[in-house]
Amino acid sequence: MQNPFQSDRIHVNDLLKHMPDGMFTHDTNLIITYANPTFCQLLGYEAEELIGTCITEHLHDLSILESCMSNVREHGHCNDQETIFKRKDGSLVHIAKNVRALYDERGQVYTTVVSIRDMTRLHELNRELLESKRQLQHHTDDLKGLVENRTRELTYRLFYDPLTRLPNRSKLIHDTETIEKPYALLLLNIDRFREINSFYGNDMGDELLDSVAELLSALSQQMDDAVVYKLPVDEYAVLITNPPEIEEIEAFAAHLIEQISQSSFRIQDHDMSLNATAGIACSHDITDYRQSVLLRAGMALQLAKKRRQDYIIYDPSLHIKKDYEKNIQWVKRLRNAIEEDRIVPYYQPILNTKTLKIDKYEALVRIIEDDGSVITPYHFLGISKKVKLYYHITKIMIDKVFETLKMHPDVACSINLSIEDIHDQTMYAYILEKVQTCSNAGQIIFEILESEGIENYDIVNMFITEVKKYGVKIALDDFGAGYSNFAYITKLDIDYIKIDGSIIRDIDQNPTSKIILDTILDFAAKLNIETVAEFVSSEQIYDYLKTLPIDAMQGYYLGEPSASMTD
Repeated sequence: MQNPFQSDRIHVNDLLKHMPDGMFTHDTNLIITYANPTFCQLLGYEAEELIGTCITEHLHDLSILESCMSNVREHGHCNDQETIFKRKDGSLVHIAKNVRALYDERGQVYTTVVSIRDMTRLHELNRELLESKRQLQHHTDDLKGLVENRTRELTYRLFYDPLTRLPNRSKLIHDTETIEKPYALLLLNIDRFREINSFYGNDMGDELLDSVAELLSALSQQMDDAVVYKLPVDEYAVLITNPPEIEEIEAFAAHLIEQISQSSFRIQDHDMSLNATAGIACSHDITDYRQSVLLRAGMALQLAKKRRQDYIIYDPSLHIKKDYEKNIQWVKRLRNAIEEDRIVPYYQPILNTKTLKIDKYEALVRIIEDDGSVITPYHFLGISKKVKLYYHITKIMIDKVFETLKMHPDVACSINLSIEDIHDQTMYAYILEKVQTCSNAGQIIFEILESEGIENYDIVNMFITEVKKYGVKIALDDFGAGYSNFAYITKLDIDYIKIDGSIIRDIDQNPTSKIILDTILDFAAKLNIETVAEFVSSEQIYDYLKTLPIDAMQGYYLGEPSASMTD
């Protein structure tokens, strides 16, 4: 019968031989007394080569051994300690080990059992992970640097003008929103810069703006807590925190404007002189709405330009805001009038001086209010051009006059056209289509406003040639006013000259006006152009004009504008 103890021993040996983890034992002198196949394979030795050797021969770091044996002596074990062994070929293997002491019947350690697991791959993975982490951190730092640089670049673009390198309007608004002190704001505009830029070109214009920025930056150092900003196009701003008395700010503004006007700016071998206009506004206290200060300074600047003053300090008594509000109200009224079809022509009769009959009318635009009141173009025509509603007004007038003339085939009617209408390609095309498709083009007279000045004769002449093909007549309106030029008469194929009221209104009393009128009449007669005297407002003027070779007259004395024509 087999000894059970021998059977158990065989079983244990088999377990040790085939277990996946390495195991070895050593005595109290650290001499290896047993090594299972896994441990031998891990270190690259045969069992006979390991048994009898000291464990220290196979360790990479002896300090770890001392730490482990200290725990074994004190507690009888050492668990989960990482250790580095040396293989037979000299390479290193990382292992995790559990060490336990075995005691005899006297309680003395007689051997130590060490089980180990190969952690080399795990260690390599950890090392790769650490390297990946290091690389990731490196890339993160690079990306962070790129983001920070890009953020600084975008912030600079957002808050600084690329040409002058001065802080811009966005930075001004940002600064005024975060400032915790009262401040003054000075807006400064370079007069006629658009003309300079158009004449000399963008490159020289940019150099000029940069030179002005340098001058303002230097001059602003004379005022404590003053910062210069570059606003769009030809404007600058100076923000003054903790501002001094208003008199000192006023003197500072006057000094800036004076220095600009006295400076000669040398740009690409050209000496340029400039003038500037300024608007000034102050915050009432640190709770003042910031953008309103910028708005008030802008209002003051616009009023200064309108009044041709060097600068204006905003004051509620100037009623600038009310003017802006009034403009806004007029825009709304004008839009409503267009949408509600309350833009209408009023017809003023034109007397034929030979037949003494009304054979022509001039269509004058009016707005009919909800209460029936009639609004003249003095109140809205200029605003309509600024807010791009003028096109709609001209189109409405053309449509309604053409329709009215169908019911009055024996009279003609003139419609006012601005140079802007003729230059507008859409309006140009619309008018041509209208005269081409209507049956009464011979009743139409287009009055071109001479007072606006004619710069492009080619476009105007082309327009005149096109519409006259269909029987349309052309009148030159307001002749003798504004940009009066006899060259217009010779360069344009016109049928009528309408003599401006500035000449007619005192013709019976003013010798100079008589001389001018005689000259115009003589010139027109030689060119076979008919003449119409406007602004015939009294019997005295009418009687005097009857003695002259004038073809037609128009004015309140002869007939006021009305909503309908009378044959």
